Amino acid sequence: MKFAENVKKFFEKLQNLPENKKKIILWTIVAITGIIMMFFWVSGAVKDFSKIGGEIKKIKMPEINFSDMPKLDMDLIQTTTPSN
Repeated sequence: MKFAENVKKFFEKLQNLPENKKKIILWTIVAITGIIMMFFWVSGAVKDFSKIGGEIKKIKMPEINFSDMPKLDMDLIQTTTPSN
């Protein structure tokens, strides 16, 4: 019962404050809540990115052998103009 009375008195004090102090209190609470939420979001994102990085390291990309591919004649490419 005492807790409920204390909460009621607290809110009565808040209601009696000037409008600019109410706004300051509101934006302070919003900022603190935002910082806390951002901390948890960043820590979760780091954890998820590290899992993705671990999975990417497991992927074995196929090796392509370029030694048997024909060589391009760069002089021919530079002198040739596209035709319509």
